[in-house]
Amino acid sequence: MSALCSTLVLRTGLTLCLRRRAATTRTLSTCFQGFPGDTVENSGAILRKSPCSCSSSLRLLGSGSYRSHFPRIHCSRGYAKKQARTERASARPADKKVRKQQVSTRSHMTVRELAQAMGKTEDHIYECLLDRDDIDDLESKTVLDAVTIREVVKISGMVAVPIREHEEKKKEVKDAVRRPPPDPSALVRRPPVVTIMGHVDHGKTTLLDSLRKSHIAAGEAGGITQHIGAFSVELPTGERITFLDTPGHAAFSALRARGALVTDIVVLVVAADDGVMEQTLESIKHAKAANVPIIVAINKCDKKNADPEVVMRELLSHGMELEEFGGDIQSVKISALKGQGLTELAEAIVTQAEVMEVKGDNKGPVEATVIESRTDKGRGSVATVVIQRGTLRRGCYLVAGTAWAKVRAMFGETGQQVREAPPSTPVEVMGWKDLPSAGDLILEVETESRAHEVVGWRLEQKKEQKLAEDQVEIDRKAKEHLEHYQAVREATKDLRRWQQKKAKYEEFKPTPGSEKAKSTEPELNIVIRGDVFGSIEAIMDTLASYDCEEDCKLKVIHSDVGAITESDVEMAAAFDGVVYGFNTKVPKDVAKLAEQKNVPIKMHKIIYRLFEDLKDELSAKLPMKEELDIKGSANVLQVFEVTVGKKKVPVAGCRVTQGEMDKRRDALLVRNGEVIFRGSVSSLKHLKDDVWTVRQEMECGIALHKCPDIRHGDVIQSFEVNEVPQTVDWNPGF
Repeated sequence: MSALCSTLVLRTGLTLCLRRRAATTRTLSTCFQGFPGDTVENSGAILRKSPCSCSSSLRLLGSGSYRSHFPRIHCSRGYAKKQARTERASARPADKKVRKQQVSTRSHMTVRELAQAMGKTEDHIYECLLDRDDIDDLESKTVLDAVTIREVVKISGMVAVPIREHEEKKKEVKDAVRRPPPDPSALVRRPPVVTIMGHVDHGKTTLLDSLRKSHIAAGEAGGITQHIGAFSVELPTGERITFLDTPGHAAFSALRARGALVTDIVVLVVAADDGVMEQTLESIKHAKAANVPIIVAINKCDKKNADPEVVMRELLSHGMELEEFGGDIQSVKISALKGQGLTELAEAIVTQAEVMEVKGDNKGPVEATVIESRTDKGRGSVATVVIQRGTLRRGCYLVAGTAWAKVRAMFGETGQQVREAPPSTPVEVMGWKDLPSAGDLILEVETESRAHEVVGWRLEQKKEQKLAEDQVEIDRKAKEHLEHYQAVREATKDLRRWQQKKAKYEEFKPTPGSEKAKSTEPELNIVIRGDVFGSIEAIMDTLASYDCEEDCKLKVIHSDVGAITESDVEMAAAFDGVVYGFNTKVPKDVAKLAEQKNVPIKMHKIIYRLFEDLKDELSAKLPMKEELDIKGSANVLQVFEVTVGKKKVPVAGCRVTQGEMDKRRDALLVRNGEVIFRGSVSSLKHLKDDVWTVRQEMECGIALHKCPDIRHGDVIQSFEVNEVPQTVDWNPGF
């Protein structure tokens, strides 16, 4: 067999032809790994491992050009077979299909969550969804449905592996919960928590003033309480009582309900000269819902027009069975201003507490309730709390909702620092990392890491709840879209293709009138800042009653506790809005920025003044209203037809019955009390003369421009148009 050539492959991509003898061997292809400049003999480390021999040296000269004698390589048949098997084995894995990356997915994920699960950026997710119509609306927090998630994963060359529901439910519950009820033998006596409730201006805060010999009421804006106050009062008898003073105004319904839930006894204050009012009834409802006993304090009995008996009968008609009528509800006649009847009221409270056997557990982890929360410039986030179980000390770790704290300091109602707070003690707690919400349950945990764990678990639960709510809305909109699509297809199924396209275009074609109306629709955007969480809550609850969206839209773009900040001003400037501050402050630099940005900042200390101002702002956004001012009226006695050119024009013979008719003013044609025509006066004559005006009790002829029909008995009125400002028809309850 003649000599053949095989190929020797180098790392540089150069090839070398080798001439082989094949007298007793078969031709094969041998892989030789070398470097430019190497000789076959110098690379013998590779060749010696094989039963080959080279007859001459070979030197590679560079890329593409080399000159040398071909070496002769002799190889056995067994080695050739072994090399062939090795080459086939090494080539086999390359033929296998590359395994795709698996991505664990849930039925609903946000863009950010999907990007993290895939190990990609959020921009990659957006690129995969470029063909969607709502691509501009997608954000990091946008929730994607299961179909979209699978599509993104598939486009990315990965495989979606859904997490099964039962696997998700296996997550360990890491929340903090209340302790079991304590052993009755371990309970100790504690001061009762008493909530003062009643209608606005019935004397609740004045009663507390008299009990603690202070002057809180005199310092309150507008004479009304606007958030819960918590005080511990020592009575002349030596008994100690914790009082909660709740607002009586309608806007603070949530605060009254919260006060009733943390109290042992409710003292219902009713003015003897005013009787049972709206918030009185609401306070009764809150107390009964919380199953809390009530003591009625009939206040202002020193006034001349006071009638306690009428008040008692009114209470009886609303299901309040007083002891005077054979019931079990105590009532005390007092005068908070003059200090009359306070001893009797204190005795009634102490008696009720003894009957109830008010006791508490002062051992173990703390349980408390947030009464109020605010941001203090020198102290940070501060919460007013009432201890219900355990003893709170400095250094304790607390969790309330999704906020946690390490107690840095505690203050009593007079501002003094306290070392510990047993049950029924109201204190202000410093050290909150985030501001807790009023009404949140406070639980003590062992360590800071445990506090982080509880808060993280609660945030995760809130996120899952939000995803579920969003999915309900997504499903609802998808269903509406499908129903609309099916209705359109059903309506156009018998049309030709071009007719279907035209119908679809007409349906979605924007109408200039509607777009213009939408762009000019009145709207007021506001930013709200309050002193405490309860104030913000009361304002937002009242804003929820706004029912004039058709006249002017009202949007709260931001609300928070604390002083007004530069970001509030920037936000209001971006939305052409107004900043409202309630019992808070405006730093000088913020006020200067607001002046530069032309952003109004409106400060109020009384809640109903704030809403009066807000109503004025809403009314100012409304367009001017056209109002007709009737200047003259004439009865049509007879109708004539006069030829003008080639047309016959009706002319009304009239008698002026009121004011005067003026040709320069527009006129109304009224028939049976209904306006059937409005236009200009083309002709006004008295006898045969053209005149400008005709006075009362005079006869005249009136021709109306383009009025087709005038009848005997009609009334023609001359009027002027005045533009008057509109007012928003909204009653916030003040």
